[in-house]
Amino acid sequence: MFEQLLAEARNELSWLENIWSRTCPHLTVPASIGTEAETYLDHVVMVRHANFGSLQAFDAAEGNLYLIAHHNFDRASVEQFARVKKRDAAPCEEAHNLQASAFIEDIEEADVFPTLKNWARRIGIRAIQTTSIFDHSGKLIGAFSTYYANPHSFSGEEREATSVSSQQFRSLLIAMQRTWHPC
Repeated sequence: MFEQLLAEARNELSWLENIWSRTCPHLTVPASIGTEAETYLDHVVMVRHANFGSLQAFDAAEGNLYLIAHHNFDRASVEQFARVKKRDAAPCEEAHNLQASAFIEDIEEADVFPTLKNWARRIGIRAIQTTSIFDHSGKLIGAFSTYYANPHSFSGEEREATSVSSQQFRSLLIAMQRTWHPC
């Protein structure tokens, strides 16, 4: 019984690692860049005392955001958000339209899509920060988010740190896009 549980856990971990190879197989993402994105996202989540995190790359040819790194999401959530049409990603769309970060301090009190509220409840999320990432010419190239299990008031310092993180993620996404070769 223990060996079966261990095998199942290893299988699940294997599936959740290197997520970019499953969510956007049509793009060639070098393992070194994908791993660096995962490592930096883990760092951002830890420093911000968040419970979850995600990094998505935008494929302009398809108009989709692809999950390329995550922190602490289960397989069902990863599968649900592996590919999201930009217009269907409520916090991402708001951040894109504002060309700034979007902060939802308490999802239960926010005016958001019911599907977002339902998903957040299922996972145990109450607060979200999402930042769209633009290249140097102003084109959308991705988004990163941090998620909190409790309502969260975002301080000025946290909002400034989001900008710094965005610059690091921008560098990673630009490096990643240089390697993309659609299959």
